[in-house]
Amino acid sequence: MATPGLAESNDPIGELLKRAPAKSVNKQDKLSTEPAPRPAPKPAKAAAKAQSPADLQGGAITIVVTGDTGFSRNHSPVHPKGVLKYGRRQPWTESMSGIAKEINGDLNFTNIETIVTDHNRLSRDFKNQKGPFSFRSHPNGIRHLVDRGFNLMSLANNHSMDYKVAGLKETLRHIRPLKNNGLKAYAGIGANREEASRPHLVNVKGSSVAFSAIGIVTNNLARHRAGKNKPGQIAYRFDDDYRLSVDRLAATTSDYHILSIHYGIEGRVRTDKRQIKQWRGLAAQKKKIDLVIGHHAHVPRAVERVGNSVIFYGLGNFLHHGTANMGKKGICKDFGVVGRVHLREGSGGKLITRAVEVIPVTKMHIRPERLSAKASADRVHALNYLASKLPRGAEGIRFQIQKNGNGLYCFKGASKDPGRIGQLCKGYRGAGGIPSFLAGKIANSCAR
Repeated sequence: MATPGLAESNDPIGELLKRAPAKSVNKQDKLSTEPAPRPAPKPAKAAAKAQSPADLQGGAITIVVTGDTGFSRNHSPVHPKGVLKYGRRQPWTESMSGIAKEINGDLNFTNIETIVTDHNRLSRDFKNQKGPFSFRSHPNGIRHLVDRGFNLMSLANNHSMDYKVAGLKETLRHIRPLKNNGLKAYAGIGANREEASRPHLVNVKGSSVAFSAIGIVTNNLARHRAGKNKPGQIAYRFDDDYRLSVDRLAATTSDYHILSIHYGIEGRVRTDKRQIKQWRGLAAQKKKIDLVIGHHAHVPRAVERVGNSVIFYGLGNFLHHGTANMGKKGICKDFGVVGRVHLREGSGGKLITRAVEVIPVTKMHIRPERLSAKASADRVHALNYLASKLPRGAEGIRFQIQKNGNGLYCFKGASKDPGRIGQLCKGYRGAGGIPSFLAGKIANSCAR
């Protein structure tokens, strides 16, 4: 099945790609002249001018976001019945059994950090490294994710080319049939640069949501970047690729815009200058991208509000058998984050963020599950600490701790919204302070 795209009239940047190549790090990486194959839905309605409860008309929409996912240890053979780890083969159903009930949004996002193949004959790309990590997952595992509710996937990350172009083609061969068969959209890789950078529109309860993805390639290898007639990935850290991805997404007429970015210094919980400049400055402030989803560092980072936009600077791991057990890494690094973003339709049709939740999870290397309420609350305090350390210029989100250990942040007036958002935010007072007995522990663990 061909990858659905946007019509020319709804993708002015895509139209420009046909007329002239963008400035590129590699002179041969010109842009595709291949037209997008499918017309877009009708344009969204004008954006709402007000955000007061009286202006909110439509039903609630929830987006669940998770971090890195894959069913593979380093260069381990794929198997149709599950993943071999700790001397036993874990069936697909077990891998998600501890967290499946939390994947309950209208849109459920994850980053597929692996190639997808049903055989073990592919040769690996050593990526100019002596001992590279190479991940490959059986398509039955990805099908299981879709069956459990995941319907939005980024394929753009530093493992998309672990088994060269042949591996990327295998991924597309197995992912494409899932489109419109449970999976609403995937993004970030393609048969050429136009496809890899292409935004995708999905319909959610009558509203249109545009989605795009970009991610780092190992050692900035030019051979992993998509070109005019060259399969590959749209590559973060190449400024022209990032600008192309953001511009095309921002130019897409929709009620809400989501950008996935795979980037971050591994093991570092502090947000870096590149993220502030490019995620906050360009994506959220200048281009008005509504939701930026960050992953790669294997540890969580702060959450930020930029006007009505939300940025998750890092979600940590979600479910990846090739990653380490983070359980002894300290209170700021030993968990992953499942995020929920609650939206309502404004009077002009624009989807407006009304509340954000975070759910700390553990055992991301084998079978993710919620932490206990107390342990979860302690990790929410860690997220709040990280938010307090963000540079000035936006609002670091600090969450009120709920009885179940979730963190909750409500936008002004959300407690008066009808339906589940109003119920969720009823009695919301904002975040409290970090308990004194945790303050030192958190400060030490979150130092870098």
